[in-house]
Amino acid sequence: MRGIRQHVNPLGLKYMEPRARPLARPDHLARGCRVEVELGCADADFSFELAAKRPERWVVGLEIREACVARNQRRARAEGLRNISFAYVNMNVDLDRVFPPASVDRFHLLFPDPWFKSRHRKRRVVEPALLATLRQQLRADGELHFASDVFAVALAAMSEIEDPSQEQLGLRNLAGEWSFWRGNPMPAASRRERTTLARGQRVWRIRYGLNPPALSPARSR
Repeated sequence: MRGIRQHVNPLGLKYMEPRARPLARPDHLARGCRVEVELGCADADFSFELAAKRPERWVVGLEIREACVARNQRRARAEGLRNISFAYVNMNVDLDRVFPPASVDRFHLLFPDPWFKSRHRKRRVVEPALLATLRQQLRADGELHFASDVFAVALAAMSEIEDPSQEQLGLRNLAGEWSFWRGNPMPAASRRERTTLARGQRVWRIRYGLNPPALSPARSR
C-alpha cells in the first residue's frame, strides 16, 4: 500500500501497551450472524471480497498499522459495505480486548510477515499466547484458517499448533494431522494469494477446527 510502511515491529514499545477496543456488531446484522475475522488484514482485499459475497455475515479486519485501518474504513464507506469493520490490534498483545469469548466463527491468518532473519523469529505471530486467545474467542464449532507462500513459515505454524503441549486447545487439523489443505475453500482471496498463484507458486494452507466434522479428502501431506 503506497505511503504506508510495509512492516512494523510488533514488539516495539508503542505497540506493547494494550489499547485495542471492543468492536460492536453492526445493528442491521442478525444477533447470531457468522463472524469472520482477518488478522493482519493489510489492504484487506480478502475481507472486502468476503463481505461483498456474504452480506449476511460480519467481516472484521484487524491490523496493527493504523494508517491501513483508516484507509480500509474509507474504502468500505465508498463501496457501501455495511457488514465490514476495521480496527487496530496487536495480535500478540490485545486481541483479547476485541471480542467476547465464544463469539467468532472463523479467524483468517493469511500470509503473515515471514521474518526470515533468525533474530526476528520472535516476531512471528503464531505462538502459545495467541492460540490461547483464539481458542477462547472461537465458537464451539469455530475454525482457524492459516495460509502462507513460505513453506518454512507454514510448517512453523503447524508445528506450534500441533505440538502436544497445545492439545488441550482442541484444535484439530481438518485435513488430518500434519497435512496441508489443497485449494482455497473460501469464496475470497487476498492480493498476496493471487500474486503467488500467478507466479506459479504454491499456497501452503492449514485449517484447524473445534469439534471438526469428518476429514475431507482435499489434503496434501
